[in-house]
Amino acid sequence: MALRAERFIIGGDGMRTLFRNGRILDPSQDLDIVGSVMLEDGQIIDLGADIDENDADEVYDCTGLWIAPGLVDMHAHLREPGQERRETIRTGTQAAAAGGFTTVCCMPNTSPALDNPAIIDFILDKAASPDSGGVFVQPIGALTKGQKGDQIADLAALKQAGVAAVSDEGCPIQESNLMMRAMEFALQLNLPIMVHCEDRSLSQGGAMNEGMVSAMLGIPGIPRSAEEIMIMRNCVLALNTGCRIHVMRVTTWGGVEMIRQFKYLGAPVTCEVTPHHLTLTDEAIGEFNPTFKTTPPLRTAVDLDILQQALSDGTIDVIASDHSPYAPFEVHVPFEEAPNGMSTLEATVGVVLTHLTHKGVLTPLQTIEKLSTAPAQILGLAAGTLQPDRTPVAQITVIDPNVEWKFDAHRTFSKGKNSPFDGWDLLGKAVLTYCGTEVYRDPFFSDERYEA
Repeated sequence: MALRAERFIIGGDGMRTLFRNGRILDPSQDLDIVGSVMLEDGQIIDLGADIDENDADEVYDCTGLWIAPGLVDMHAHLREPGQERRETIRTGTQAAAAGGFTTVCCMPNTSPALDNPAIIDFILDKAASPDSGGVFVQPIGALTKGQKGDQIADLAALKQAGVAAVSDEGCPIQESNLMMRAMEFALQLNLPIMVHCEDRSLSQGGAMNEGMVSAMLGIPGIPRSAEEIMIMRNCVLALNTGCRIHVMRVTTWGGVEMIRQFKYLGAPVTCEVTPHHLTLTDEAIGEFNPTFKTTPPLRTAVDLDILQQALSDGTIDVIASDHSPYAPFEVHVPFEEAPNGMSTLEATVGVVLTHLTHKGVLTPLQTIEKLSTAPAQILGLAAGTLQPDRTPVAQITVIDPNVEWKFDAHRTFSKGKNSPFDGWDLLGKAVLTYCGTEVYRDPFFSDERYEA
């Protein structure tokens, strides 16, 4: 992993930082205890129930809070280069820090696409600059040149430049033979492919889920088969080639069952789901509200229930934000003309805790696994753990599971205000994000909790 870690590393002056008396949740160690975490020069050196607190230079009192590995968002759109009207690496990483994420993986469908080492180097340098949000950015490379879907990119050069995976996000490969050859190349490089599953011959012209709601609104629909056919194809190819694939944004109960079956057959397949597909249905579109337009589209209550069950039983491995910010002028248009996507980075943790963890769909340890440890393990990142010497610097997210707050999309760091969660009352929030040093402290984390 070629992350630029230098700016995060603290000088060797022996400064000790203590996260005291919190509920330590670390799925990488199957750890769920009340205790403390000790850092020296921005690195974790010890954790447990019996930590000597006497020589700490600064102390974060985490009584009643969760101490977790820094969260990892394996699917976000930072838009830079070329789409800075929507988001920049600076604003996107600030939003990530405020959302509790210490690592954010940026998708390749930028302008130009992330299809060569020079652009990967640009991303890493921008993320490590002093005016960025202070979190790691992990680029995901483009699977085809220019994301045109016809020529495989130089995957070896991309991996050497520092990508953790490659993806056809924004341009799903329709030609099965090309996808098979891409998988064969990626297998030789031990490089996972993050797949956008959409048969565009079926989805073309559609703007929302095909069903009763689309019929009532008179909006052209996208059938669930457009997603499911491509899930089936990509899983078959993964089984036959041995290439690791990660299915992005599974949204249908049929897709879930296919992935479950292929996992049973031994296919190297993982998958993710987004907070909006876990909490919203196509009925949310209401009076043609373009804020709720996304790809794949919001599905039905039956799909939502199956997605939550699959998340709980482990069929779905990861919760990813699919943060897709847009400029206001792009969103405030008629529904069918609006772009697909939602701005979600800063609301993800609150939505997940409120609608999944507190409702018993996920345990606290499972919650952190889906948001941190599992995505880090799938992509081979030095993240998602509190074990000493396993990450470039200490990556810690402190979560208050019981704080009540209202999400206001117009008061976020992201340029994109197109959030479906605007105005939602939430229970639970990331209140402190630490990535080698403190990069975000929420007003809910009071000064009384911090001693220096």
